This record gives sequence, C-alpha cells and structure tokens, in this order.
Amino acid sequence: MKNFLLNFIILSVLAAVSILLYLFSPNDNTEEENLVTKEVEFIVKNAELLGSSKNGDFSYKIFSKKAKANDLNNQIFLEQVKLTYTDEDVNWIITSDRGQIISDMNILTLSGNVLIKNNTENNNSKILTDYLEINPNTFTVATNRKVIIEINNNMIEANGLSAQLKDNKLKFSSNININIEN
Repeated sequence: MKNFLLNFIILSVLAAVSILLYLFSPNDNTEEENLVTKEVEFIVKNAELLGSSKNGDFSYKIFSKKAKANDLNNQIFLEQVKLTYTDEDVNWIITSDRGQIISDMNILTLSGNVLIKNNTENNNSKILTDYLEINPNTFTVATNRKVIIEINNNMIEANGLSAQLKDNKLKFSSNININIEN
C-alpha cells in the first residue's frame, strides 16, 4: 500500500508540474496571427497618375508630391495635389494641400486650400474652397462647403457648388453674394 501511495503522490506531482508548465509556457498564436491582417503601405514621391478617356486617350494628369496607398483598401492618399486636363477644351487647373482617390467610385476628393483656376484670356477666373469632390473623367466638381469665385475682378460667394468644367457651367446651392466692380 505504501508503494501505491508513493507512486500516486509522484504521479500527482508530475501531473501538477506538467499542467503548470503548459499554463505558463508561451502561447503559439499562429491562429491569432492568421486572423490579424497585416498592412503593407506603399509611398511614392513626385507621383504622376494618368487617367484615360473611354477611347484610351490620356485625358488628365494628377501630380502629387507624396502618394500613399496600402493593400487593405482601394484608396490613395495624396499631398500637394495638382490636377491638369490634357483635353484642349478644358483649361482648368486644380490644386490642393491634400487629396484622396477613391478608386471604387472614380472620385478624387481634395481638401485644404482647394483652388480651381482658369487662365484663358477670355475667362480669367478662380474658385476657392476647402473641400471638393471631382470626377475627372466627366469633368464635374462639387462641394457643399463655402466657395469664393473670382471672375475678372468680380467676386461671388456661395455655399455649395456643382460645376461642369468642360462646358464652363456653374450651379450654386445657396446663400449667394455677388460683388461686381466696374
């Protein structure tokens, strides 16, 4: 009986030690690591993104001093953005501090000191706002924020704007103030 009791105590101690070693050993987190998606980020300096029309011709160029994208979403974040159209009928240049390309919707959103400028001789004008959404393929821009438009030293202030740049058509949403100089 003593021998049985001694074997039982030894087996109990060994079982307790093995349980303690199992509980305090480093966990193998391979399953948890597989569940965590790792993000890889891509950064390009002085990036030029070219857009094409349905015919395959280049229709616009987006330049950014720094473009950043990752492999988790379909967005490209831009800094110091400049959009120029290669179409001869569209003489607008758009600049801003920041931008974001949402590729699923083919939308470019700009924020921070957004300037839309037309330097043609008969249409020297500029539009200022702090946020703008652009569909570069359709030449349309829109914002629901405050805009200031300067056309030949005349000033228009409004809240909200939608415009068709190819046709030079502007539509204001509300609160329009106009200052005309002679």
